[in-house]
Amino acid sequence: MESGDPVFPVESSEPSQRGSVSSSGARALEVLVYVPGGSAVQLCVEGLCSVSVQELSRSVRQALQLPDSAQDAFALWLCSPLLELQLKPRHQPYRLSRQWQDLLYRFTDAPEDDIAQDEPCLQYRRNVFFPRAKELQLEEEGALRLLFEEARSRVLSGSYPCDPPDWQRLGGLSCRLELGPCPDQSTAAGLLREKKLSSFLPAHVCSGVG
Repeated sequence: MESGDPVFPVESSEPSQRGSVSSSGARALEVLVYVPGGSAVQLCVEGLCSVSVQELSRSVRQALQLPDSAQDAFALWLCSPLLELQLKPRHQPYRLSRQWQDLLYRFTDAPEDDIAQDEPCLQYRRNVFFPRAKELQLEEEGALRLLFEEARSRVLSGSYPCDPPDWQRLGGLSCRLELGPCPDQSTAAGLLREKKLSSFLPAHVCSGVG
C-alpha cells in the first residue's frame, strides 16, 4: 500500500500539492483515503474538523460501492513509517492527526528528529479485531479484493508472517491474476523470468533464491 503523503497538512487558501487533504474553500476539504492495492478514494468532506471515523468510513464504503455487510471487516487507520494506529468509530481523524507527535512520543521510541518530520496518512484497510471466521464468510467481490491486496502486500513485505503453504498459495494466486493462464510450463517459466520473484514471494524467500 503506497501512501507516503500526510493526511492533514496545514490548511491554506491555496490547494495543497502534496498532502492527502487540500483546501476547497471554507466549507469543505478534499480528503484522500488510501486503500489496499495502491489506489486512493478522494472525498469532499464538510466539517472535517469534527467528522467522525464512522461518518468518514461510510463515505469510503459508498465510494467503493461496498455493502453495509462488509463494514465491520474494515477500519480507518492513521499510518506513517513510525506508527500505524487503527481508529475507533468515535475518533475524529483530523483531531488525532493534529496530536500525531504526541502519539509518537507515547507509543514509539523514535528519535526526536524523526518524530518532528513524521506525518500520517489515512488508510482504509482490514479491521484487526474482525473475527477470522466472519471474514471467511464474506462473498462480496470488492471486499475480497481489498482483503486480498492487503494480505499480498503484507506477506510480501514480511509484516504478515505465515507458513510456507500459505505464501505458496498466495504467490500462485498473485501470479495467476497478474500473468493470466499459461498453456504450458515453458511459457510460464518465460513469463516468470520477466518478472521479479519479489512480486509473488516474500522478501525473505527471494533473498535465499539464486
